Amino acid sequence: MKIDKAPSAVSAVDPQTRRQPVRRELAEPDERPQAETGEGGQSAFQGAKRAGGYSVQLNRQLTSMQSAERFLADLGARLRQLKLALSQQISAGRQGLGRSEHAIRTALDETNALLEDRSGASAGSLDASLRLSLNEPVRTRFSIDALTSPEQLRAAGSETLVFRLGNMQAEPMVVAIDESSSDEQILRRFNTAFAPAGMRAELDVHGNLRFSIRETDWQRHGGRVGVQGEGGLLPSKAAFVAVHEERLLDLPALESLDSEQSMRSLLDAVVKTLDRIARLEDQIAQRKNEIRAFLARHTDADEQRWAQDYAQKVFGLMQGARSDYAAVTQAIVSQANLNRFAVVSLLS
Repeated sequence: MKIDKAPSAVSAVDPQTRRQPVRRELAEPDERPQAETGEGGQSAFQGAKRAGGYSVQLNRQLTSMQSAERFLADLGARLRQLKLALSQQISAGRQGLGRSEHAIRTALDETNALLEDRSGASAGSLDASLRLSLNEPVRTRFSIDALTSPEQLRAAGSETLVFRLGNMQAEPMVVAIDESSSDEQILRRFNTAFAPAGMRAELDVHGNLRFSIRETDWQRHGGRVGVQGEGGLLPSKAAFVAVHEERLLDLPALESLDSEQSMRSLLDAVVKTLDRIARLEDQIAQRKNEIRAFLARHTDADEQRWAQDYAQKVFGLMQGARSDYAAVTQAIVSQANLNRFAVVSLLS
């Protein structure tokens, strides 16, 4: 059968095909995307891919914050039990531990167990000082007794310090200090030497020198730092130095609570920690609401845009379609009689 005129091909519409959402920054919610024509279409496609990654990042942050909330809720419940037991014991007015001993011991054990499992229970979103970390792994912050401040380093004169993590056979990190070094120069030299190991040096609000490293790396190295000096700040023989990890709450052993003063000191620390937890929970809730509102706003806009484009595409196909089945019949018959020799003849 000879076909005088081939029918126009009609592409099928995939109802599951959806456009990727166009990225819009939080700081510029009214910015309109450019038209997807020519080179702009490629830019819009790349922007859509970035927007998809951005949404994934926000959803991961939501998941991390939910884990942090659960951990904070559990920690708050245990600290309130400890606060109640301590208050009852202090109100009793007796020296040493009385009938509240069992309640205090239980609360201490449960709280310590939860703090030990902080990294896993919070999905790695909270450090030992209950700082929320959403964009990078949590870090362990610590100080070194012999290196407390830039002033102490300058006062010792010129000295070269060799740092090692974990064991004395580890890769050395060398820092040269002299009396003319400024605070910025000291930090720069520390951070340049520490960069391969992922360590950092910084000054706190009081101008004291603090060091930090990823918590997983700190645990892998056993929480030990070896330093070798030249006999000024530190001995010329390499040795592990005393470090003090920063923690929001460091619970004492039950045996050390042998006076009302020691119990009041612990009670004050518990109250401060509960206040810190309450503030952090408020911050997390506010941030979660902002992220959810952003995702909902842009998801709704994308749904409407996709539905409109899909409807226009389907309507256009229906408008251009034949009203009878002639085109379909011709296509079926042509395909049924199509063979290799016919194709070769047409192409020759």
